[in-house]
Amino acid sequence: MFNADGMKAHTRFVTLFLGFALTAFAWPAAGPAQISIVPGSAARGAELFREKSCIECHASAPQAPTPTLLAAALWNHSPKMWRAQQERNVRPMLDSIETADLFAYFFSLAYFTAPADPMRGALLFEQKSCSRCHSPTANRDRRISGTAGPPISTWTEVSDPLVWAERMWNHAPGVYAELGSNGLAWPQFSTTDMLDLLAYLRGVAGSSSPAITFQPGDSEFGRVVFESSCESCHSFGGHTAQPKIDLARRPAPDLLTGYVTAMWNHAPAMHQRAGKDFPILGPGDMANLVAYLFAQRYFYDQGDAKRGAGVFESKNCIVCHQLRRQQTGAPDLASATERYSPITVAALVWRHGPAMNRLMQEQGLPWPQFSGREMSDLIAFLNDRLVMRMGKPQK
Repeated sequence: MFNADGMKAHTRFVTLFLGFALTAFAWPAAGPAQISIVPGSAARGAELFREKSCIECHASAPQAPTPTLLAAALWNHSPKMWRAQQERNVRPMLDSIETADLFAYFFSLAYFTAPADPMRGALLFEQKSCSRCHSPTANRDRRISGTAGPPISTWTEVSDPLVWAERMWNHAPGVYAELGSNGLAWPQFSTTDMLDLLAYLRGVAGSSSPAITFQPGDSEFGRVVFESSCESCHSFGGHTAQPKIDLARRPAPDLLTGYVTAMWNHAPAMHQRAGKDFPILGPGDMANLVAYLFAQRYFYDQGDAKRGAGVFESKNCIVCHQLRRQQTGAPDLASATERYSPITVAALVWRHGPAMNRLMQEQGLPWPQFSGREMSDLIAFLNDRLVMRMGKPQK
């Protein structure tokens, strides 16, 4: 439940959320002139949730584990929403950028409510051999003579998982060498493990506040970090002169902490490949890098265009947008100026949904309902048949 004061406080909190504190903007596609809308600002999304009167009907914002599920839920809910708006004589209009901000806000809530078990984190701290070098406080005897690291009570950075991850990344070569010399394997974590471990570390007496904070990252600076530190081995789609790991084809983490986990688990392979050239990150580089990775992957959902063609037909989209387009006046979906994504689909239903609903009623067609997979496949189909608008030649 949100009241006015609670919403303001929550807005201030989400401003610090890294993954969604990206300025909303449109990136041009590599070749076509169609633009791709990327995630926006959670802080602005929280404000829009109030300013656009969403809060009048929704005590809390909707949550969904994936962007396509959220887009499908918003689409399926639309007729009920329009009836409620009509009763209140309100009609919020949202463009793609504002929708990107709202999506960012909706997804930020899932990060804040992710459960964590500090007691399990304490057990992991022992099981993963972290306690061999790090004691909870300075008064506890260290276990590996001469190699004790700073006690947890001095780890002021654990309240921000990204600052903590940055320091641990830079510390990785030393940890890698120390573990190897003692015959210990590099500890691997799941996202749940990392959430529990961080909850334990934050709760240790003398450490920072148990509240999680996130410092904003800049995806453009993150792109520079990626190109200088990661691009020799990794890419995001496309063809490269040498074999690289295509991150666009790998599942993206569901939570911000998942990026922290992936970076930690990846450190040994990076160390083996890079050796003395292991990249050391500067202050803020980790936050910026994750912002870039997040922006690249947030709406990448590999739908099936062939299945999407079936969805386009079975949900009667084909009737108004293709078979009877001259009679209905429905737009040609193949000539859009924006590439389709969960954001653009949600923006379209907010802008044009009521008129679309009336037209479908006149045609005797029911309002279509979508599952997350159907929405993903439909988006893949729409993008597959998009007539590419070529940009002007570069001078």
